[in-house]
Amino acid sequence: MEVIILEATNLMNEIILRYKNEINKIRTGRANPNILEGVNVKCYGGVDSLSNIAQVKVVEAHQLLIKPYDRSLIKDITEAVTKADLKLQIKSEAENIRLIFPQLTEDVRKSLVKDLSKKTEEYKVKIRNCRRDAVQNLKKIKLPEDQEKHAETTIQDLTDSKIKELVLIENNKKADLMKI
Repeated sequence: MEVIILEATNLMNEIILRYKNEINKIRTGRANPNILEGVNVKCYGGVDSLSNIAQVKVVEAHQLLIKPYDRSLIKDITEAVTKADLKLQIKSEAENIRLIFPQLTEDVRKSLVKDLSKKTEEYKVKIRNCRRDAVQNLKKIKLPEDQEKHAETTIQDLTDSKIKELVLIENNKKADLMKI
């Protein structure tokens, strides 16, 4: 019984971690290096992640600076960032690349909040599915009825707390998105 609850807890924690990583990629009006996590660059005859071939840092509230470890990769990095369609202004310079985050319009902010809500609902469903699987696993081991009810209540409380955690993360991101 404890093993099933522990497995459900670990799975739900993984789901929340994936959710945090995914919403960190949502662009706000401020510069955030996490937006570049999924960018892969064709270089040296293969493909490598941007973080492995360049240093990324925030230089201003609305600007990122990408400084490649090898200057010959500037063109390749610029192409990869352009293909990622991050809706950022890209300026290639002699030794680095500047990404400028444009101010978000009210409509774009509302659209991003709507997308965030959809993403949150998707992850709530994943947590509820985790609860369902844990309850089904409990029924398979045929515990006495009172222990089974107690375990189900524990799993439901865990589910409720994890969904509250998702909502809290969502509300913080919404506030960040709506901030001008």
